[in-house]
Amino acid sequence: MEPISMHSGIAAPFPMSDVNTDLIYPQQFLRKPDRGAMAPFLFHGLRYRSDGTLNPDFILNKEPYDEATILIAGRNFGSGSSREHAPWALKSFGIRCLISSMFADIFKANCINNGIVPATVSEGLLTACLHAAANPQESRFTVDLERRELRNRLVGTVPFEISDSDRDRLLKGNDFIDDTLAQLPAIENHEKVSAEAAPWLNLGASVE
Repeated sequence: MEPISMHSGIAAPFPMSDVNTDLIYPQQFLRKPDRGAMAPFLFHGLRYRSDGTLNPDFILNKEPYDEATILIAGRNFGSGSSREHAPWALKSFGIRCLISSMFADIFKANCINNGIVPATVSEGLLTACLHAAANPQESRFTVDLERRELRNRLVGTVPFEISDSDRDRLLKGNDFIDDTLAQLPAIENHEKVSAEAAPWLNLGASVE
């Protein structure tokens, strides 16, 4: 996973609340195997009209937001199933940071595992960020993970929340498997001690 410490880009305002993972990445596309090519299916029901053409009213189809790398979402973004396709599709589109006042826990963990920063702000700051991003001329934001800060010309410099462990994981580019492998010496030592203390539990032990 690619480390991330700071990111600047166009932020697209998407104020809808209680957005579930099926809306982010619909179930009919779950069989698409290439996670790097999932961008066309992101928010498919909103981005496209019934005839398959792009919906010109959807925010990610408008300039400059069609090149957004930050998404400012409403409260409770990523609820519903644990569908990892949702962050895969967001990253495939180019989204590296999400800003909201609340993320669903499993979705947030999946974002961390895929190098997407979930920046949590207060409801008041979320409203201010959405207002700023709604103006294409003021839609550029900087997400500073080191300092846990958002910066924008209209909003100024404001704090966001992220746990120490999630922050460190993103800064180092580590997923949960990397964290586990970092403890491999301790795991191997535990297995050795356990096998010596209770050899009958060692399935690989020979039987006399």
